[in-house]
Amino acid sequence: MRTVPDNQVAHQNDNTATGQQAGPTEIMLSSNEHWLAIADEFYSAAVDNSRWESALGKLAAATGSRSGELIAISGNASIPINLITNMDPGIHVAAEALRIGDPAVNPRVAAGMGASLLATRVERDFMTPEEHAIHPHYDEFARVWDIPYICLTTLDRNPDLLVGLAVLRSQKEGHIEAPARTVFSTLAPHVRAAVRMQMALAGQGAKLVAGTLETMSLPAFVCDRSGSVEASTAQAEAIVRGQRGLSLRNSKLRAFHDEDDRMLNDAVDAAALGLRRPGAPSSRTVVVHGGEESAPLVLDVMPLPSNAMSFLSGPRVLIVARSSQGAEARKAAILQGFYGFTAAETDIALLLARGASTEMIAQQRGVAVGTVRSQIKSQLAKLRVSRQVELVARLGEL
Repeated sequence: MRTVPDNQVAHQNDNTATGQQAGPTEIMLSSNEHWLAIADEFYSAAVDNSRWESALGKLAAATGSRSGELIAISGNASIPINLITNMDPGIHVAAEALRIGDPAVNPRVAAGMGASLLATRVERDFMTPEEHAIHPHYDEFARVWDIPYICLTTLDRNPDLLVGLAVLRSQKEGHIEAPARTVFSTLAPHVRAAVRMQMALAGQGAKLVAGTLETMSLPAFVCDRSGSVEASTAQAEAIVRGQRGLSLRNSKLRAFHDEDDRMLNDAVDAAALGLRRPGAPSSRTVVVHGGEESAPLVLDVMPLPSNAMSFLSGPRVLIVARSSQGAEARKAAILQGFYGFTAAETDIALLLARGASTEMIAQQRGVAVGTVRSQIKSQLAKLRVSRQVELVARLGEL
């Protein structure tokens, strides 16, 4: 049973029910039930990625802070994950340009790397007011985005990945005060448990996807962002055992010929980049050559959809070898087994990809135009795009 000490329960203002944020000294935990609801929101996010932003927003509101943040930083200081609530998306571009994942650049990251797990830290714990006033990170980034104050903790850490939780505070909100800091510290272990739960589930995700594709007789590899194979279908394993132009060395897909190998690596990099930067070209077709008596092997390299895999698993890439199936049959198999399309949604998607209008599709299928539009709306959500033109473009990439 999760409980919260009485001295951590404080007044809730009238905005709590609507999710609006409290003032800098108001803590929005009116009861044990409210506290448990926030913790449960994080546990729900572990199995439903769409709820992480809501959970982080509620954490920010409960501490009277502007934004909630969940960040994962890889061993090379890149940021594969940076969820920030209540913030212009442009902050992610600025963060990458200024390398805020680098502890040599960002004192907040350095503080998280040097702290014990679940130790709560604020600026006053790792820098003087004088340093805070002149440090380049604050002048070039934190104050520019009006998040000059932070309360952070490290949820998990290994040589390859650091996962941190924070609430970011505006200039007006100022340093976090003791009651809000206590709320943050009390909820942090539950956020850590949810993160670890999702990471455990993500470890099985690649195998589940490969199993689905195997039932459709697709030769496919599920890889991490470097091209290392996490799971593959039986048909794909047969390819690397033959002389078809691909081999598996140290768990990584390698092409027989240097130029083919370079193109394959570039395609994997592009797919991984597409996951981090929506809108970037992300799907490519690569031809690899095998022995003299075997035909070239055509590989379609694309990012795994973010709604099908754990966001904490890092970028994953799907590599599908062209089989005897036609292009539309292959596309239909991926849409149904990979993106969760229904049979009707798949038929409509294929018609859209051929250039059919909504009215033409409705007439051909003998249904109302509103029914087709509703199914297209579902497709937009599953492919994580917002407009029909983006949907058609994404379909063309498969």
